[in-house]
Formats: sequence, structure tokens, C-alpha cells
Amino acid sequence: MADEIPTLGELESRVLQLVWQYQPCSERHISDVVREERDVARTTVLKTMQRLEAKGLLQRDGARPAQYTATVEQQQVLPELVRRFVEGALGGSAEPLVAYLAGQKKLSAKDIQTLKKIAGKIDS
Repeated sequence: MADEIPTLGELESRVLQLVWQYQPCSERHISDVVREERDVARTTVLKTMQRLEAKGLLQRDGARPAQYTATVEQQQVLPELVRRFVEGALGGSAEPLVAYLAGQKKLSAKDIQTLKKIAGKIDS
């Protein structure tokens, strides 16, 4: 599956996250959410969704307005994106990522439990 996941830009990643969260959803809904977060034109969001569709990550139905759904599950994509980030941006070392996570005050109890499980797997 890793070879099938195309490279994603920052806006493409964010749009895909929002589609996972709200699907099925219209371009207008995703555009409204994105535009609350950053200063981009609605047409930029639409073009981004069209690129994600061309990459095979989104599909839209024929309804008016068109409804978008993701063609891949979040669990299929996120591990590969994290791997690319660690290898590319962090030079293959997960240490900065682990240090960042350890310093976060916003980690939920579930996040902490997950990190402990992962650490337990590493120790075994």
C-alpha cells in the first residue's frame, strides 16, 4: 500500500483529513472549514479536492452538490505519511518526534496509553 500513496502537500493532507472527518461532504463544506483556518480562495480548495480525486484518494458522486468520500482509510495512509516525515524531515531519526510528543501538554489519557503500549512493544 505504501507505494500506492501519492505524495501529499500540506493543503492536500488537511483536506483529506477533513473529508475523513465529515464524509460524505460537499466541497463547500470543506472549503468553509479550511477557510476558517487559513486564507485561501474557495477555488484553491476545489482545485485541491480535484487533485486528490485525480490521485485516487477522493471520489465524488454525481449528485448536486457533489458529495466527496475518501477512497482510502485513514489507517492506510497515516503510517506511510509519518514514515515519509521521519525519513525526510527528520533524517530517519524518530528522536525529535518522540521528544516533541513527550513535551506536549495536550496529550489525552488515550494518547498517553497508546504511547506506553508502543514503548512496551519496543522493549519486548
